[in-house]
Amino acid sequence: MVWGDSGMFVRAIQSDATVQSGVRALEAPLQFATGVGPQRARLFAKLGVATCGDMLNYYPRDYVQFQGHIRVSELRPGQHATVQGRIIQTRLIRRRPMRFEALLEEESGRCALIWFNRRDLSEKITLGISLRATGAVNIYNGRPQLLQPRFEPVDRDSAADAAPCLEPLYGAIADLPSGTIHRIIAGNLDRLLAHVAEWFEPAFLAERNLFTLRRALQQIHCPLDFIAVGQARRTLAYHEFFLYQLVVGIKRYHQRNLVGAMPLRTDDVVDARIRALLDFTLTAAQDRVIAQFRRDLAQNRPMNRLLQGDVGSGKTVVALYAMLLAVASGGQAAMLAPTEVLAEQHLLTLERYLSRSRVKIGLLTAGVTSAERRATLAGLADGALGILIGTHALLQDDIRFKKLALLVVDEQHKFGVRQRAVIRDRYAGVHTLIMTATPIPRTLAMTLFGDLDVSTIDELPPGRRPVATRAVAATRRAEVYEFVRGRLAQGRQAYVVAPAVDENTHELQNVVQLHRELQSLWLKDYRVGLLHGRMPGAQRRQVMDDFRSGRIHALVCTTVIEVGVDVPNATLMIVEHADHFGLAQLHQLRGRIGRGEHQSLCVLLSDQPADQSLSRLDAMVKYAGGFKIAEEDLKLRGMGELIGTRQSGHPDFHFTDLLFDPVLLPLARRDALAVVAADPHLIAPSHAVLRHEAVRRFGRAIALADVG
Repeated sequence: MVWGDSGMFVRAIQSDATVQSGVRALEAPLQFATGVGPQRARLFAKLGVATCGDMLNYYPRDYVQFQGHIRVSELRPGQHATVQGRIIQTRLIRRRPMRFEALLEEESGRCALIWFNRRDLSEKITLGISLRATGAVNIYNGRPQLLQPRFEPVDRDSAADAAPCLEPLYGAIADLPSGTIHRIIAGNLDRLLAHVAEWFEPAFLAERNLFTLRRALQQIHCPLDFIAVGQARRTLAYHEFFLYQLVVGIKRYHQRNLVGAMPLRTDDVVDARIRALLDFTLTAAQDRVIAQFRRDLAQNRPMNRLLQGDVGSGKTVVALYAMLLAVASGGQAAMLAPTEVLAEQHLLTLERYLSRSRVKIGLLTAGVTSAERRATLAGLADGALGILIGTHALLQDDIRFKKLALLVVDEQHKFGVRQRAVIRDRYAGVHTLIMTATPIPRTLAMTLFGDLDVSTIDELPPGRRPVATRAVAATRRAEVYEFVRGRLAQGRQAYVVAPAVDENTHELQNVVQLHRELQSLWLKDYRVGLLHGRMPGAQRRQVMDDFRSGRIHALVCTTVIEVGVDVPNATLMIVEHADHFGLAQLHQLRGRIGRGEHQSLCVLLSDQPADQSLSRLDAMVKYAGGFKIAEEDLKLRGMGELIGTRQSGHPDFHFTDLLFDPVLLPLARRDALAVVAADPHLIAPSHAVLRHEAVRRFGRAIALADVG
């Protein structure tokens, strides 16, 4: 049995009777759990909770220290308090700001509860119900108020003097508040925990200062204190990290031991020929990475390497070196880019480097003519074409190489996971180099991408100047474009980036409207170009040619220019609605400038209140390096589903903050790789639980675990 056949793997675990004994209870539909029923099950489904096991793994997002209920007469301004009583009055005030008010009464007095923009509460909070509400206390006209309180209905006879405790807060919806979720989980917890299979022996966990899995789940939902919460989070995070590393480690074993590849020439003669084509000296970081490539490519197993480096660090030159090794060995190389603009930019760059070489380069995108396509396919089939650059058109069934030896995938994360799986399946046994200019902190990259060897270019070529960055409120937009006019008058060029294309986009300044506005008003004395991904390829190429030559002074564009575009005279970038971009994406955009002799400036315009958006954009102002920005972005946005098909959020790891723990993640990786080394197919009876958990968590997506 090989791990790549996930269907066989699924069948293998069906005979694990000891593991299956508790599966049925955890996989039972949630509606049969105590306190749920069909109606609440439909509400839980909106939260992604469909089974009892899902509910057990629906963790609180935060905790508050509940000090018990406070009598209304004892409320003081500035407190965070909980009150409980009967609703004796409600009203919906429709004038702005629209708000719903309820008056709560208990034996010592009355307290107003106020929610803004919650019209729906008029149907949920009605006269006579008993309510428990928690929020910040304010005093208005001598009466205490709770503004935007959390609330939950309670039994009229329930005690209003509950003991102090640590209260978990769950992600909730209007008809299913956090308190209700907690009561349901707590009411089913002991029964469900009895069906949880432990992955590790207690002594193994004790050595690592971790709870058992059952105790961790119990303490995450019903904790004794914050210390127990921390220990439970570390334990659950360890289990998640371990399982991920286990899957990736077995995939790596499969690649390294069961798949062969063509060894390439990496001798000093070839090295000297390649360097003679370049009119500059490589940096020490580039030389170090090339040495790593040469060791890999000389082997008879496929290289599977991630090349990361900051914007402008010279990754393309290093990739070209590897491609030329393939050609020198009698093979071919292909470079796969996510957009036509980037593919065309790579073509121009490689043609410039190879102007004194006999190596033939081809381009294959949706925009090439039928005649060009036929000629390219013929050159691939007979081997006359040494290097092919293309977009997803490279994945079509009629593409046939004579002898493909190396595949370079640029900005792989911009391809869908299924597309990336097609790449891996079609070109199995081919050396693979994955490039990204969205760096990941070194230790994290080595751990998360455990199926890849990681090379990092951590040095910029001479002459690259740092880019100054400013985050500016949109209210100062007129000042910003006055500054742009000044820069254009000095002979410089500018990018203006907008996040939307559609004419019917109302919330954002779309790129078409922005181009019209700038050309007719703010920059009417200059030629303003327009570039976005929906333009025909020939028109895009003409716009870029005009911008490179200086015939266009300012280019209004979408993120189509995010990677690969190189115009040294463009020294200014304005990003409209910058708060709608991720930090890593903003860093990529910023990398389009700072490529010439003049000082460059990136201005991030935000239409959000300063305390919300500009504070997030401070990372762009504060940090110039992509590694630190990528770390901040990872904390904010998550990394997507690493084994599967979703590409945003936190589906694989619930505790992403612990990804940056200097001990926990490396520990889980070490332990997982030890299991792989001893039992690479998990066939030992002692690993039955791990077999089951791998399939339960990742299913047939296990086969995608090596496509990054």
